[in-house]
Amino acid sequence: MLCLLIDKNVSERLRIAGLLRSLGLECTVMEALPEGALAYGAQQPQLVLFESSSADIAQTYLHHLQLGHRERAAPTVICYTKEPQIEDMAACILAGAADYLVQPFDKELLKFKLQQAGVLQH
Repeated sequence: MLCLLIDKNVSERLRIAGLLRSLGLECTVMEALPEGALAYGAQQPQLVLFESSSADIAQTYLHHLQLGHRERAAPTVICYTKEPQIEDMAACILAGAADYLVQPFDKELLKFKLQQAGVLQH
């Protein structure tokens, strides 16, 4: 399964990409959401994880993903951040994210959330 990971923090990108790969997922990493939007169209990942420091940006990106899947299955989207705000978390879920994680998260929590979302088998 192809995963697109978008995070501006290099060390977090590497850490989370390592977690995803250890779970058997092929992972493409990007630094920014606009770049990730372009990659989504070209690669059509089944899973998108991105750092969501701004609910407005996250909602715009989630809307873009929904528009891009009219002719194919939508990817499962999971947002995450270090500084969660209840309103931001709710906005992302309502905009189409499958889940919202708080950093730092470990392999076991990520695996559990991916299983809940139907990305990984139990």
